[in-house]
Amino acid sequence: MKNILRILLPVLVLQACSKEIDTEAPALEVVAEKSTIKAGDTASFRISSNANVLSFYSGEVLKDYDYRAGRTVELDSIRLSFSTSLNYGTQKDQFTVFLSTDFNGDYTAEGVKAATWENITSLFKLAPGNSNTAIPAGVKNLSAYAVKGKALYIGFRFIVKPQTANGSSKLWTMSGFSLTGHSILGAQVLADHKSAGWRVIQQGLHDPGRGAVIQAAQLAFYGNNLDYKEELVEDWVVTKAIETGATDMGPDWSTGIKTLPEPPLASYQHIYEKPGKYLATFIANNVNRHQEKKTIRQVEITVTP
Repeated sequence: MKNILRILLPVLVLQACSKEIDTEAPALEVVAEKSTIKAGDTASFRISSNANVLSFYSGEVLKDYDYRAGRTVELDSIRLSFSTSLNYGTQKDQFTVFLSTDFNGDYTAEGVKAATWENITSLFKLAPGNSNTAIPAGVKNLSAYAVKGKALYIGFRFIVKPQTANGSSKLWTMSGFSLTGHSILGAQVLADHKSAGWRVIQQGLHDPGRGAVIQAAQLAFYGNNLDYKEELVEDWVVTKAIETGATDMGPDWSTGIKTLPEPPLASYQHIYEKPGKYLATFIANNVNRHQEKKTIRQVEITVTP
């Protein structure tokens, strides 16, 4: 009998220790003091709950319960802007703006020729005549040219024909380069003058310091003025590969508003900065080492301008 007890007692102890401790789904009631507020005002919520833990999704971008498993953001528009100036000379049709989605990153004359380049010069207003002031070319949406899964390249071409027959070369500059992506997250810089990764591809003979030149705040395009004025020159300045596809932002995260050691929470406030309709989500959790049970309540908040 003693031997049987020695065998049974540890088994009974193990069974008692392994039995899960049950927990109940927490009570949770949430009421908004005002369902409509103005942008910049505080939304106040009255809370009644016996939960160990409370968390909150405001319903704003990156804080939306519906995207708790993950969010992919697509660009709504891709906007290009820059300014130009020109001085001196009489030669026409020297400066052209191009876009490519199949350039393979071979920054040579052969690599440029092998790519398909879309002439987008007509979208912009280039400087009409001699000016020491840079003239904005406008802001244009390039989304229609983007191809899913392919990077975008912007190229500026400068051609100087033999100058005796075609007139003396002008001095062109391009400054204020900005390519921005716009989405529900707002505007993000895809490339500017400093981050564009400019590369120069020269074709033809150049006098010292002439042709396309990358300067601190602009691109400058100088025609030959000494030994090679009768040379046909074609220079390109091309950006790095600019990604315009969807961005995986990962999951939207909640904000913890009550932890286990803290007393019950009777109210919560949140400031909504932008107009819109938001679904505020409160999640109540009761947790122990064996179980987690939750209750969810949602309140719609309208934010007016």
